[in-house]
Amino acid sequence: MLPLAIVIMFLSSLFFTALGTTIASTLDDFHGFQLIMNFLVMPLFFLSGALFPLNGLPKIISTIASLNPLTYGVDGLRTTLSNVTHFGFTTDFTVLMILSVVILSIGSFLFSRIEV
Repeated sequence: MLPLAIVIMFLSSLFFTALGTTIASTLDDFHGFQLIMNFLVMPLFFLSGALFPLNGLPKIISTIASLNPLTYGVDGLRTTLSNVTHFGFTTDFTVLMILSVVILSIGSFLFSRIEV
């Protein structure tokens, strides 16, 4: 299952790299990028299920966690490494693949429009 874990890690890192490129391509000042990324990354991390299980959460937090792309990366890694899953490996892989392709497409389009 280690090759599948590497694929999940690759898709998760590809998504967040493309997200950073997308956000950075729209900013005029590079100082605001760190603030925006910290504002996004910390809540995504805390709501991903990496620190606490997703079972038994209140409905609103469970809904927010299911909209979090990092949740599918953490669940996919957990599935491949310990055989414990919340959504299922195919759901994790599909969501990560679709989101990575979409954000990568948007990020590459915005990056190509940058004028120096």
